[in-house]
Amino acid sequence: MPQRIALAVCLCLCCLYLLATPNTAAADTRTFRQSTAKDFQEGEVTGASILPTGAVVPGLVVTRVGADAAFVWCSAASRDGATAYFGSGDEGKIFAVSTRGDASGDTRAPTATARLVATLDAPWVTALAVRSDGMLLAASTPGGRIFIVDPRTGGVRALANVGTGHVWTLARDDRAGVTYVGTGAPGKVFAVDDRGKSSQLWDSGAKHVVSLVRDSDGTLLAGTSEDAILYRIAVPDGHGTAIQDFEAEEVRAILRAPTGLYVAVNDFEKVPAAPPVPGPAAAKGTKIVLGSGGGPPASAGSLPRPGARKSKSAVYRIEPDGHIEQVMALADGYLTSLAEADDGAVYAAAGTQGHVFRVSQARTSSLVIDLPERQALTLLPTPGGILVGTGDVGGVYRATPAAGSGGRYLSKILDAEFPARWGALRWLGAQVSFETRSGNTSKPDGGWNRWMPLEQIQGSSSGAGGGGGGGGGGGSGHVASPGARYLQYRATLSGAASRLLDVTTAYLPQNQRARVTELTLAEGAGSASTAGTGTGMGLSLAGTGAGSSAAGSSARPAHTAILKLRWKTENPDGDQVIYRLAFKPVGESIWRPLISNSVDSLTKPEYDWNTEGIPDGFYVVRVTASDERSQPRERALVSAFESAPLLVDNGRPEIDELTARYPVVLGRAHDAMSAITQIEFSIDGGEFQLASPTDGIADDLKELFSIRLPALTPGPHAVALRITDSADNVGAAQLTLRAP
Repeated sequence: MPQRIALAVCLCLCCLYLLATPNTAAADTRTFRQSTAKDFQEGEVTGASILPTGAVVPGLVVTRVGADAAFVWCSAASRDGATAYFGSGDEGKIFAVSTRGDASGDTRAPTATARLVATLDAPWVTALAVRSDGMLLAASTPGGRIFIVDPRTGGVRALANVGTGHVWTLARDDRAGVTYVGTGAPGKVFAVDDRGKSSQLWDSGAKHVVSLVRDSDGTLLAGTSEDAILYRIAVPDGHGTAIQDFEAEEVRAILRAPTGLYVAVNDFEKVPAAPPVPGPAAAKGTKIVLGSGGGPPASAGSLPRPGARKSKSAVYRIEPDGHIEQVMALADGYLTSLAEADDGAVYAAAGTQGHVFRVSQARTSSLVIDLPERQALTLLPTPGGILVGTGDVGGVYRATPAAGSGGRYLSKILDAEFPARWGALRWLGAQVSFETRSGNTSKPDGGWNRWMPLEQIQGSSSGAGGGGGGGGGGGSGHVASPGARYLQYRATLSGAASRLLDVTTAYLPQNQRARVTELTLAEGAGSASTAGTGTGMGLSLAGTGAGSSAAGSSARPAHTAILKLRWKTENPDGDQVIYRLAFKPVGESIWRPLISNSVDSLTKPEYDWNTEGIPDGFYVVRVTASDERSQPRERALVSAFESAPLLVDNGRPEIDELTARYPVVLGRAHDAMSAITQIEFSIDGGEFQLASPTDGIADDLKELFSIRLPALTPGPHAVALRITDSADNVGAAQLTLRAP
């Protein structure tokens, strides 16, 4: 019975959500909705996690430990697990942080500053390892050097120099008293004993060896860059066997956990290469597949900085029999570190957005840490939590499970695009409360309104919640924040059973006036001329008439009485717009409707105006745009646009004062409205030929012409004359003359 009641409640709430989400095409009340993991990951979590189902639940509380460094690159734990060491750049410092919090043992208590252990004579500390006697081994770049550091006294001495450009990774074998060193430029693995003697164990043939761990059988697992191959290296003979080849750039991190072998692989956008060499295509390795493997959506990553290469990445699990499975992917971003969680899950740090993900044994991933810094670079598990070293500003963060309450979700900035009134905020979930703030700048600043709790709350904000993606209950409240373009909400998870599954925020944007910005004539509307914008000089437009294009001369469009009016509209908020048309002769004040009484408005920005029934002359057309069908009467807005004066000319040009004295024909062509543009003649029904006006240019309402005929046979001949005006009206005349 309780399950049925919970199901009924969920169904009712879902129905209310659907009813409360109007069609945005109406441009009245609109809504923002967040319900999927992709939606929620556009915001920020503090002491909370975003599950693959999209549920926001209590997660890890994060506190910052200050470290005076540009970036914190690597980490290692002391043998007793009480101290975490972090290597940094760009001053080569090593810091120590207690894994158990402050002196009281409170793992959630903030530590003001990490303890400086030592400073190396090198810019970067790129890898750390701890010997059984507690001494630190620190690798550096550039220069390929390894130092031994006493964490108690801070004493530093050089142990070895492997003679390469960089040292990227260390793997320790206490029983043999050997530290294995992965290098770059070239990509090799060296064995360095505790006396500092080094020898080459293996040459990958790649540019870098960027990851290296000892497996349970004593072999080494090595990941390369720039060819992204995972190798197994036998010890001590140094024979390397490829385990997996990836269609990517680097195998950045390797984790041997009780639940399996995990590798983090990055594929960076390639720079333009030379054209491929003809021949068979080269074989490719395992490809990163986006949108599969239970990974977070594309929004989990971020666009790189200007000039940086785009990237995608994935975490793979490899079984002892070689079976490989992708368990997580980032469509936009790269991975930097892997670590094991207490329950057998795997943490994965991303170098974009400061995100740390948790990949469960069920092969689903959740966003569990969202840091202010852009880069999460190194992970180190601690009792009950994890430490994260960051770059782009350097620091160390301690993440521990939230103790009952305090988890928060901060939404992305909701943009109404225009000043808006904010309405109801509805949610599905349990044990969650909301506050909102509003402002008119895209980033919250001192000009934003303060955080305000919801008003008129209905439903339950503290009822019992269900499991991961379920949970009945929910409620609504009115947003108290003043009207503004932008809104942001934050949700506080008040208990261990808190759940936030869905949020819908209603708003009413300020109505925006639709405006007609230009009116033109479509092709086929008589002459080739088009109307301009505003109310400037008149333009010659087509009317009706007769005639066809001249044979033997350049083709002209047939005259038509239809003016194909077309206009452009700026409609900022996408309302449905209707149009009304009116016209008047230039110089008059009374507007006449252009559309018949049976149709009082148009929904398309076009109209074919038949001008046969009006006198020739100049007219102005007014287009009125209204959003009354999308808005209540009191909110509807209207705007009007007046065209430039349009010339309607349906009268044919005429020919008079026609005389003939072989071989010359004289006459005058004229039109009341449009300039004469073409004069033609034909003899005895032959093809029409062009003739010039007396002044040499056809450009006036009146044009005299003198046509000199070619030599004709003696006797009478018929001469046809045809004239055309700029509105494509055609007039004609004919005479007979006798050639001697």
